[in-house]
Parts: sequence; structure tokens; C-alpha cells
Amino acid sequence: MYNASECALGLETILAVQDEVAMTTSPNVSIPICDPDVYGTSVDAVFLFFAGTLVLFMQIGFALLESGSSDERNAGHILFKNTLDMVIGALAWFLCGYPLAFGTQSYFAGFSGFMTVGMSGCEFPYWYFQFSFCATAVTIISGAIAGRTAVRAYVAYAIFITGIVYPIAVHWTWSDKAWLTEGSNGIGFHDYAGSGVVHVTGGMAALVACVIMGPRIVRLKNNALIDIPPHSVPLVAMGGMLLCICFLAFNGGSQLRIDDDTGEGGIAVARAAINTIMSMSGAGIVSTVVVKSASKTLSVPALINGLLAGAVAVCAGADRVEPWAALIIG
Repeated sequence: MYNASECALGLETILAVQDEVAMTTSPNVSIPICDPDVYGTSVDAVFLFFAGTLVLFMQIGFALLESGSSDERNAGHILFKNTLDMVIGALAWFLCGYPLAFGTQSYFAGFSGFMTVGMSGCEFPYWYFQFSFCATAVTIISGAIAGRTAVRAYVAYAIFITGIVYPIAVHWTWSDKAWLTEGSNGIGFHDYAGSGVVHVTGGMAALVACVIMGPRIVRLKNNALIDIPPHSVPLVAMGGMLLCICFLAFNGGSQLRIDDDTGEGGIAVARAAINTIMSMSGAGIVSTVVVKSASKTLSVPALINGLLAGAVAVCAGADRVEPWAALIIG
């Protein structure tokens, strides 16, 4: 007869042999283990998912703001292009955007992970979050040329920006070979949440598009520029407020990781959110006062533009500056 200890030992031996056989007979089955020092933890992955999703909600804000600001006849056209932004951005980011941005082959651009081939699943949360930023960059262009371009021309422009131009700017600043951030003699470029990488890149591309197309003819009257009032102020206000709320995730989510034992990650997210609010508040007040002084009227578009300008202005240093400094920045 066997005693209890001998039976337990025999059972452990059988289970160990079964595990070894399963590992040797199923070479194609692998269990991905993500190094928390490199990829973060599951908590960080969920954080990136929710932050990225809120950033993608900015697409709704842009759609409301742009369609409300333009002529009513162009509203459907603008909404179509805004919806198309996410489709174009996703395809371009999948095919070549992410590899060019975060590949490690050279300091100019990356050349690995095309269509996620050979990419670890541990990178997927980061891929998703960075895609939301890419979609935002191309939508900046959409707003500048709203109602002025054919769909085919806009699609070609958007593919070029999201697939080549924006990823290279990202690679220079946020990748493992970010030579701009590394700098020289200990002095490098710091862009926490994309004031330069996202907004200046998208803004300069929009400026080039506007220069190519020339001025809006409908704004010219007796050789002078006139303002075009929005056809729907409620749409402008709702879109603007939604963008302001989503900007908290845009800047706060750029911390990327929050799961630590010291609480530093959470503090950094809160600092970025507070600085974003203070910068938006300062810019909103100034823009309202300036427009009121010039036109003697209160303008919702001016207030919204001020709030968004403040959110963009503080992106680069939202993790570093004090709240009082963020107010001045705005």
C-alpha cells in the first residue's frame, strides 16, 4: 500500500511530465510574456486603451465643430471627410505609419513591423494609443480646408501625411532612436504630448494646403476680408466642449504608464490634466476679452478657439510646468 505522501509525490511527477510533453509537442503555441519594464503592465495597457479611446472621441468633436463653422451646404461633405479620416489613418498607420515611427533600424525612420508582421502583441496597446494621435494630426488639416477640396485630393493628402510625414516626425521625437529628444550635450527637444509632433506637423501641412488653394473667395468683399459666421453655433459649442474634455485624455494619457508603487504615474497624469485646464482657461479668457474689445460682441467661436489654442500650447510641457505657468502659457 502507498501512503499519502508517496501518492502526492507521484501526482506531482505526472503533472510535471505532462507539462513538459505539452511544451515539446506544441512548438507553435507560445504564451507571450510582456516585460513590464519595457511594455508596462496590464493596468498600463488598460490605461492606454481608455485614453486612446477618449482621444478618438475628438473625431466627433472635430466633426461637430467643423460642420457647424462652415456653410450649411458643405456640412455633409465635411462629415464624410471627418469619418474618412479614421479609415485612412488606420490603414496608413497599419501599413507603414507605425513601422516608420517606431522601427529601430535608423535615426531617420524605422523599417520593421509593417502590417504588424513580427511585432510583439505586447506593443498593441501602444500601437492603438499612438494611432489615436495620428488620426488627430490629419484631422487638423481637414478643419483648415473644410468645404474646399475634392474627396480624391483629400484622400491622397491624408495618406501622405499619416503614412509618411507624421510618422517620421514621431520617430525623431518619441522612438528609441529619437535624435531630437536625445539632443547634444544633455540638451534635447522635449514634447510631452505633441505640441510640435502632432499640432505643428498637422498645422504646417494645413498651412501648405491653404497656400496652394489660395484665399476663400467668399470672404473677399470690396478687396477686404469679411468674417463668415457659423451656420450653427450650438454645433460649434458642443464640438468645442467635447474637444476640450478629450484633451484631458490627450495630454494626461501621454504619461503612458501609471502602474507603479510610488504613485508618480498618477501624479503626472493629474499634473498634465490640471495644466491643460489652466492653460485652456487662460487662453479662453484672453480670446474672449480681445474679441469683445474689438467687436463689442461676445463670440462663442472666439471662446472655443481660445480654449483649444490653450490646450495645444501646453501639450509640450504639461508634465513639467507648474499650474500658474500653464495659465500664463495659455
